[in-house]
Amino acid sequence: MDYIKRLWDNSGIKADQKNLKLNDYKPYDEVTKAARAKAVEYIKSFEEIKDTRENSFGLFGQPGAGKTHIVIAIGTNLINREANPVPVVYMPYLESMRELKANTLDDEYYNKLINRYSRAKLLIIDDLFKDKVKKGRLVGELSESDMKHIYPILNYRYNNRLPMLVSSECTPRMLFDLDEALAGRIIEACGDNITVFKDQKNNYRMRKFFKEG
Repeated sequence: MDYIKRLWDNSGIKADQKNLKLNDYKPYDEVTKAARAKAVEYIKSFEEIKDTRENSFGLFGQPGAGKTHIVIAIGTNLINREANPVPVVYMPYLESMRELKANTLDDEYYNKLINRYSRAKLLIIDDLFKDKVKKGRLVGELSESDMKHIYPILNYRYNNRLPMLVSSECTPRMLFDLDEALAGRIIEACGDNITVFKDQKNNYRMRKFFKEG
């Protein structure tokens, strides 16, 4: 129990997110059913795929679809399992980028942050490139500063086959438009473990307004 407590303390997952479970995510159409089913299968197969090229999991597109819920629920399940609990690190993209950019002159602390995200056994990147998307469209480009901080993390994890759970309002096409090299690494690492939420009917928060009948 002490080891599990240390994993939680080191995860960075917020207190109000620690109880998120896949059982609490109620699918209501084919896309949300597929997302939940892939999440369940990912948890079951994690030990088999964790060292392979396609060892990651990605949810992309429509805001409000429950992407954060699912990726954190996967992480909490893997932390809490009795056999081989997995050390997980949570990286909320906007907050983490702000912290990295604010500490570029503090080499010791900056390198500690970069290594925390780069070397985590399992990294959750939540809301990747959120500041570049609005209403389903790209509204910004990746700056030189953006690339300086995020590229080393994603590149290290790709080269060392370290798994990631990624949520983003970007679609895969938008990722390629932002940066082809980064997009290729993310999409390849996820393999078939990808779900793209394409329109407002996949807005999980608003699901009751889209029920048929």
